Amino acid sequence: MMREQVPAESDEPSLTDPPESHAGSRKSARTITLQQRRLAWRLALARSWFGRRRFHATRFLFVPPHLHLADPSIAGDFLSGQIVLGGRTLLTGGRSPFDLPPPCRSFSIGLHGFEWLRHFDASGDPEIRKGARQLARRWMAKRQQAAWPAAEDPEAVPRRLIAWITHSALMTDQADFSEYQVLLHHLQRDAAMARVLATQPQIGMLALEAAIALLFHALALDRPASALRQAESLFQDNLERSLARDGGPLDRNPATAVRLAANLIPLLALYRARHSGPPEMLGPNLLRLISFIRMMQQPDGGLALFNGGGLALRDLVSQVTRFGSGRVARLDSATESGFERLEDENGIVIADTGRQPPPGFDENATASALAFEFSTKADKLIVNCGIPAWAEGDVARSFRVGAAHSTLLIDDQSFVSLAPQTSLLEGRAYGLTSAGEAGPVERVVTPGMQYLVLRHDGLAESLGYRVERHLTLLGGGGLQGLDRIIQTDGRGQNRRITLAFHLHPRILPVMLSRQDGVMLRLPHQQPGRDLWLFEAPGLPLHLEESRCYDQEILNPRTEAIILDVPISGSLDIHWRLVPYQG
Repeated sequence: MMREQVPAESDEPSLTDPPESHAGSRKSARTITLQQRRLAWRLALARSWFGRRRFHATRFLFVPPHLHLADPSIAGDFLSGQIVLGGRTLLTGGRSPFDLPPPCRSFSIGLHGFEWLRHFDASGDPEIRKGARQLARRWMAKRQQAAWPAAEDPEAVPRRLIAWITHSALMTDQADFSEYQVLLHHLQRDAAMARVLATQPQIGMLALEAAIALLFHALALDRPASALRQAESLFQDNLERSLARDGGPLDRNPATAVRLAANLIPLLALYRARHSGPPEMLGPNLLRLISFIRMMQQPDGGLALFNGGGLALRDLVSQVTRFGSGRVARLDSATESGFERLEDENGIVIADTGRQPPPGFDENATASALAFEFSTKADKLIVNCGIPAWAEGDVARSFRVGAAHSTLLIDDQSFVSLAPQTSLLEGRAYGLTSAGEAGPVERVVTPGMQYLVLRHDGLAESLGYRVERHLTLLGGGGLQGLDRIIQTDGRGQNRRITLAFHLHPRILPVMLSRQDGVMLRLPHQQPGRDLWLFEAPGLPLHLEESRCYDQEILNPRTEAIILDVPISGSLDIHWRLVPYQG
């Protein structure tokens, strides 16, 4: 179910655009190009002796904890030449992984981000721990010998800075004075680069990650008090700029919230080790982050597959939410972040209201307006496709479009679409654009009934329709839906409405003799709980091949229930998903 097209990449203005828009586009492109050159110059200066001299340190003072689970067997595989990062595998054949081309960019960021050191640090084998130090020294030697763009990737710098500080005991074990100084020298370079990145609000959440890494450096090493004050100031500015008041990150990615919380919790430990009080806003914002994460969490511990949420490891989600256990309540409505949750003793609905991230935060966001996921307390039934960790380029964009979500399309167009834009870091990128916006959310929760009404008018101007999606949790278990397509222009043009309900890979759909029903089998459940019925009375349904990138599923292949309806005016579409009673 991938019929929505990704915009073609072209730097030429459209012939249908007015001349003034061409001039504005060229002016904007020139401005971005100048900003890119200025940022590249500042990062190069930060790597120089002159730029990094302010970040000098002579020793480590504290070793922060980390929440990421580690597996020593992965370290053994790494040393034997089988490296798995970013969803891809690299077989080194006895060569250094730093001398081989990475299979994808996410692999390169993972490799140069050094978060894999945790697997080596968890091992008690002296040879494996020695192997980690040898790999790190080989990396540092290559970085010093020549220009190495992959090592200076802005997305890898904050990760590497935090990883080296967190695993500094492993890195400095049995190190002589010169090796110790080389490590501090590279940390100095990375801290200087992180300082530059933290002053660039145009790069979205990466600026906050860089500010957090800089604060790690100021707290864990023997930096002066003035360095700590400067790092705290940058951290507070970026935290206020990057989080909504309900705790959601502005990129609307639940996995980002997990990653931020997993770094903020060790920061609190560093402040305790220094017998110093953290900034006042750190604790409350951390708890708000955890409350938002719990809102987006499914019964299996993973996150709903919106905006890359499926990339967060369940173990890390569990560690983060455990920190807030007993101190934070789960959110049910995140108005600013644009998500709603309904839950009773039988089912859970998590829905996207269609709120767009601000510019700079939308380069990886998905066009998931009015999409939802539905789960029982034991099983996921309706999901979104998610995004594989290795995806990039056109493949990544194909999982961001509306067709990859359990939402509604009109003439194969979604309420929010991808549009080419110029990124400060990556050059060519795709953000989100819409001719309309999400409408007010209506939410009713009573002892006998819970329902949501979501609205969006993103297609009202172009196609003449606005949409209301009604989602109701049924008291006896199941979900009832009403999609109200409301004509706004009175032209009565023929359109096609497409509803997609992507199924979890563990669900086996079976078409019935009646065209308006599909039986859903749950082979892993006991008889009596293994059958569900999806039906849209009087409307034909069919199945299409789909994908779902859920962590516990090795084979992402699945199917989607598709409902196609031609319309020439307003229409109400009723559907429901209920346990099959025979």
